[in-house]
Amino acid sequence: MCMATQRKTILVIHPSARDPADIRRLLGAMGHMAVTASGRRAALKALGTVRFDVILTSIGAIQPGGERSFVQELRAVAPGSAVVGFNEQAPEAANEAWMGECDAIIRAPLSSSKLQWALDFELRYFGS
Repeated sequence: MCMATQRKTILVIHPSARDPADIRRLLGAMGHMAVTASGRRAALKALGTVRFDVILTSIGAIQPGGERSFVQELRAVAPGSAVVGFNEQAPEAANEAWMGECDAIIRAPLSSSKLQWALDFELRYFGS
């Protein structure tokens, strides 16, 4: 695996992950520090205590009764973080809207090369 040129702090919001530790290990092997959150509340709580360079999320849609999407909530709480969408399914109309709000999209399955592409994107557009 390639080593990261610059260590990033990454929040992974992936409630359907079978083993979130796999994602943390993959990012750790790339030289980054990853924290996983199982859902919206856990993610917003983590963002209230730590500044993350990148937020990798599979959640994006507006909740029933909500006024803004989860990506919009993330941007409000963590304005300097890049938001990278992780999509496990073929694009649907609901998914396309939130994917359009993300800075980049990674399609399943996750791999070090796909993650590195997203992190390189983050460095190019958000600085170091």
